[in-house]
Amino acid sequence: MLLKREIYNEEWEQMLRVGIRRRYLAGDVIYIQGKKNVGLVCITKGKAKNCIYYSDGTEKLVCILEGPAVTGETSVIDGEGSIVSTEALTELEAVIVPVSAVKELMGKNPRIMMFLLELNAEKIRALQFQAENIVLTTRQKLARMLINFYSSGVYTREAEGNLVTITHEQLADFLGTTRPKITGALNEFEKSGLIKKTGGVLRLLMVRG
Repeated sequence: MLLKREIYNEEWEQMLRVGIRRRYLAGDVIYIQGKKNVGLVCITKGKAKNCIYYSDGTEKLVCILEGPAVTGETSVIDGEGSIVSTEALTELEAVIVPVSAVKELMGKNPRIMMFLLELNAEKIRALQFQAENIVLTTRQKLARMLINFYSSGVYTREAEGNLVTITHEQLADFLGTTRPKITGALNEFEKSGLIKKTGGVLRLLMVRG
């Protein structure tokens, strides 16, 4: 993710040096849930989403990542299959670091393990934040997310400001509701002077925590 990245500049560069560079188009699947030995995906440019697909075809959006960002760390740490699928939302450039290379780096530099654990903890906190929404109405869930996109799992540079590029469908997938309900709630918020919508960009006009 973005928040911890600047603390680990040296470790980030170490991982980039030993990985394989890949390019993806919007909509390309980088890896699917359950797959083992994916390696560490270091996103250098572009946006991706982590999501969970259920047997009935529904999707739970877990987080949105914008380079520089990392995904795949859970599988690297515990050796099990990936718990999410990752899909490119835009044209994307990434460096895929094989599991063996990551473990070798961790043996030489324990800070890389700390880096991955902090990233993993940050995503777990986002899931907790999302889980707390279960008892809320759609309007309450959306308002809570608008106040703090980053805690909800939108790990983009703009999510720390007052402009966020996100679709109604993505908001619905985050909050476990439908696109029409999200659109209706956003229209209410705009009429109340809390947000301004321009295409897929939301401008937040309320005071944020």
